[in-house]
Amino acid sequence: MTKTYFQFISEAAKVHATTGHLDHVTHLYADPQATFHHFTNTVNHFEGKKAMGTISQKADGGMSVKAAKLPDGTPVVGYKTGEMFSDPKQIAATGKEHYVRSLTPILKHVQGMQMKPGTGFQFDLLHQSDAPTSKKTITQPNTIHYAIPKGTQLSVAAHSQYSVDKHGEMKKTSNTPDVSQLQAPGVHAPELAMGKNLKLEMHPNRSKKIHELVGDAKSQMTPELAKFAKTLHTGSGHHPKFHEFHEQYHSHSYRTSGVRSVPEMRAYVNTFTNKKAQQPAKRKTETDAEHKMRVSTHKTELSRALSTNIDKHEEKFHKVFGIHNQLISAKHHILDQMREHEAQFQLQTHKGEEHEGLVSSLPKHGMAKFVREGSAGFPKKNNDNPRFAK
Repeated sequence: MTKTYFQFISEAAKVHATTGHLDHVTHLYADPQATFHHFTNTVNHFEGKKAMGTISQKADGGMSVKAAKLPDGTPVVGYKTGEMFSDPKQIAATGKEHYVRSLTPILKHVQGMQMKPGTGFQFDLLHQSDAPTSKKTITQPNTIHYAIPKGTQLSVAAHSQYSVDKHGEMKKTSNTPDVSQLQAPGVHAPELAMGKNLKLEMHPNRSKKIHELVGDAKSQMTPELAKFAKTLHTGSGHHPKFHEFHEQYHSHSYRTSGVRSVPEMRAYVNTFTNKKAQQPAKRKTETDAEHKMRVSTHKTELSRALSTNIDKHEEKFHKVFGIHNQLISAKHHILDQMREHEAQFQLQTHKGEEHEGLVSSLPKHGMAKFVREGSAGFPKKNNDNPRFAK
């Protein structure tokens, strides 16, 4: 096999989109109707009704890896968007120590897996060690702590499956991978799919409350309001910086208040304009004083423009945020129900720590994540993780 061949595999994988960033289900601005479909899909699973898609646990893993067996049975591994390797010598030739440290042992495990030829997987690393664990081990690949069973050398959270043809092209076939194909001595690959393997009975009172919240939100999302919501995603009809501001405001709210409001968004204007990324770079021909003056003027003008944009659409923002907040409440009810069933999950956290959340997958509406917001939510915990402190 030539290096060019594996580079081709890598490029094909990029074209057919490995699983990466997922939007919060309540971030309804790109496609409001898709948001409601994801809620219906998820609630139907919890109520034991027929669902159009799937739901899975969302694991808070570390490095994301692709692993496959080509149609002739050759095992290959690589980072999510990187080159694939079939031999330890190829990995060593990169000169990258972290490649050697992580991918070389994974390649050896893939050789022993029950993976069918022509099949590939993408998974996040939860645990990796030189020898099998002698007892149940606590691991922290990112922010959440997980309990890994005794005898584990490699623990992975698999979240997508691919077909690999004779040309090495990888195409996603499922968001609920067949983890039995990842089984091998020393490998822990828990089932993340939340299907018939779990009893997800929804309490009648909680079910009623969720239906009321989602139903009311849906009835308020008029065609005119849906059209406005989409402009916040595209930026059409708004100040050139407003889309970026709006997205960052939501990121801020995920890890702070956990709700949306016009007053809170107004208050975020200064936070946004004070960011270094929003300030003009110093010109070669200007003094420090001149640059400082230009930065101050730019900040004032940008703050005024963003505030004017909010004023112009204030009534619609109130309505959209009202819908957004109802869906956040509904989402948190679903996550509360998920917590009541955590003992059934194959992937266990340490001492009852809350899982990151769940993922809904629908054929026509893609994927969306249900993650708790506010001071008790994962975004806040992840933001406060000392590993990421600057």
